[in-house]
Amino acid sequence: MKKLLINLFLIVGILTFAQNKRFIYEYKFISDSTNLEDVKTEMMFLDTTRDGSKYYSYTVFNSDSLMKAEFEKQIAATGSMNVKPGMQKGSVRYSVTKTYPDYKINLHRRLGMDAYNISDDRKINWKILSEKEKIGEWNAQKAEADFAGRHWIAWFSTEIPIQDGPYKFRGLPGLIVKIEDKTGSHKMELKGIKNIVGDVDINVWEAKEIAVNSKQFQKVLKEYENDPTKGIKQIQMGGTSIVLTGKDGTSTKIAKDQEDRLKNQIKKDNNRIELELLQ
Repeated sequence: MKKLLINLFLIVGILTFAQNKRFIYEYKFISDSTNLEDVKTEMMFLDTTRDGSKYYSYTVFNSDSLMKAEFEKQIAATGSMNVKPGMQKGSVRYSVTKTYPDYKINLHRRLGMDAYNISDDRKINWKILSEKEKIGEWNAQKAEADFAGRHWIAWFSTEIPIQDGPYKFRGLPGLIVKIEDKTGSHKMELKGIKNIVGDVDINVWEAKEIAVNSKQFQKVLKEYENDPTKGIKQIQMGGTSIVLTGKDGTSTKIAKDQEDRLKNQIKKDNNRIELELLQ
């Protein structure tokens, strides 16, 4: 009974601490293994509530918000939207949600015009080590685990009593304040914490998502990458036509440069955070 009460108070304490907090991570990653000097940096948010968390790119969120405002102006003025290359900024165009206290994981991302909700029930079997280190402002302890084709080294801090972390990482006795794979291709480090005023919405897409599991999504991803413009002629959204504009300024149903750009982007995205997706 005493142990049950202690666990209950611990859970309540964790959920209270987590309520409406924003953990700001710096994410450095190498997406192309043939070009190790091209290290990208993106600022990521881990927003937490009593019910769960959402991990997403601030760069993408801000860019998409500005693009949405631009589209609304175009529709008001012309009745159509003109999508031009370079309008979208940010490389991390997925997000991850977790529910508390069960820590169910869902990856959210788009392929073409489809939005996917990918459930992931894989457990991370951490090995907690005795080594300790100061990471930024926080006293942290080392842990290691194999996950999704990579070996990960993490540092967690019990000073922040949340069993969460960036991306899909969770399950340690405190927040993960730093984590990287052994090749140094992917590094995430906590840079700051802010309180969030008002309600936090952990929903991701306005559009309806297609629910799949990890194995199903792997199949869908392979099909998409083999032909990223398959089935796209002229996109229709609510009766509004979206025209893809080519580099030469001409408007076509499918801009050839868009197809080339997507295929080149896929080719260079060969060092993903989950190497298992490439199998």
